Amino acid sequence: MKLNTKRFFILFWFVTFSIGAQDGTKLIAWKPIPEASGYQIQIKEKSGKTVIDKKIDTAYHSIEELPSGVYQVRTAPLNLFKKPAVWSAWKDLEVIISEPPKVVIEEQKPIILPKSESKVEKSISNVTIEGEHFLEATKVDLTKKNETLPILSKEVKSPERIDLKVDTTDAKSGPYDLTVTNPYQKPKVVSNFVQVEDPKHNTTYADGNEEPQNTGSKQSKINVPKGKLFRDYTYEEMLAFLETDVAVNCKNTKIPALTLSECHKTYVILNFSSADNHSVFEFYKLINENESDRVSAYQYFSKNCSPRFRPAFERMELEWKNRNNLDPDERQSLLQELTKFRNCPR
Repeated sequence: MKLNTKRFFILFWFVTFSIGAQDGTKLIAWKPIPEASGYQIQIKEKSGKTVIDKKIDTAYHSIEELPSGVYQVRTAPLNLFKKPAVWSAWKDLEVIISEPPKVVIEEQKPIILPKSESKVEKSISNVTIEGEHFLEATKVDLTKKNETLPILSKEVKSPERIDLKVDTTDAKSGPYDLTVTNPYQKPKVVSNFVQVEDPKHNTTYADGNEEPQNTGSKQSKINVPKGKLFRDYTYEEMLAFLETDVAVNCKNTKIPALTLSECHKTYVILNFSSADNHSVFEFYKLINENESDRVSAYQYFSKNCSPRFRPAFERMELEWKNRNNLDPDERQSLLQELTKFRNCPR
């Protein structure tokens, strides 16, 4: 019998690697070749050492003996004389142990994900999931009924920790369930893991008192105050200012017009002719979605804290209130700089 190698190429490349099962055997499988008299499979480590080289009768083979790790695999159908007709290309193969994921919750209260009422500021929150048995292949969802929160990024820091960046800009308020799923395992569902909250219309000041921003039943628009120093603005007033202070003739950036000196196609030149200009720019960094920008702004305002730049102080206090949304490293930096900011002699 002559093996039809042309047909081999059509069929064989539809290869499926099955790496694990909930209560079964780990195996690797591929599309059977009708004319094949068996198969030969070779698996090697990244170092090039061959760990499996066998002739078998089936279009699958157990890899139960392989420890977790990254390998390369190739297979060949055997002809009538039990010789490889043609080898496939080497393919990457990752062997993982898929166990049911576990999620550890420190408090029964959901993690609060705040929404911004400003059109300038997107609502991006950091969410950390702690538990066990997390993999790169672990799937994570935040849902309620037919609503799903957009997850901008997922980073598996370790088998015990996953970091997410979640966009709540257009999300509906209310609680969302967390679903964590490992391959071939039942999903782990944590009810009310996060809660999206609409912006509050009251401002909490350093003395702990609250002053309402409006007296009617409907929210009134925050106006930009006239004749008031930037450092005395409230957090909401500074956001309102940034919405009005848009550089019309510099569309390649959202940097406040006040802080721009020159605008070019690929770069801008900043205007720090006054401390106010610099502080407004640092506040813009403070509400940026880039973590390094925010950390840099924390350090700026804790160092340049006299006189206190009130909108930055209120923002940092709000960030600390919602610190569970922050990466642990940023949380530590915020605590350090906010402590200095609070204790700054004025």
